[in-house]
Amino acid sequence: MLSSGSVVSFYFDDRIRMSPTSPQLSAEIEKIIEVTGDAVVGVVRGAGVEIEAEIVVSGDDLAEFMSTVPSPSLIFYGAFPGRDNDGTRAVTVTLPDADGIVRSHRHWSGSET
Repeated sequence: MLSSGSVVSFYFDDRIRMSPTSPQLSAEIEKIIEVTGDAVVGVVRGAGVEIEAEIVVSGDDLAEFMSTVPSPSLIFYGAFPGRDNDGTRAVTVTLPDADGIVRSHRHWSGSET
C-alpha cells in the first residue's frame, strides 16, 4: 500500500542489498557510512510488506537501529540512493495527493516526468 502524495522509488540494480543480521553485516554497513557519509538500513517487521527504513550516519546510529531488530531478520541496506528515474535501473513516481493533484515535493532532487 502506498499513501497519497508519496514519492516512491523502485530500484532494479544492486544499490540496495539484502542480508541476514550478522556482525559482518554491521561492519559492511559501517564501511558504507565511512565511504559515503550515510547509509539506509531497513527491515520488514511482522508479516507486512513495508520496509521500515532509517538513515544512519554513524556506528552508534547503526547499533541503535540494530538493537530494535529481532534476530534473525533480513536487513535491506546500502548507500542512501538518489531518486533516479532512468526507466531501467530505477523508477521514481510521485503519487497524487488525496485530492487527485500531483504536487512537487520540496525534497525532490530531480525532474518529475
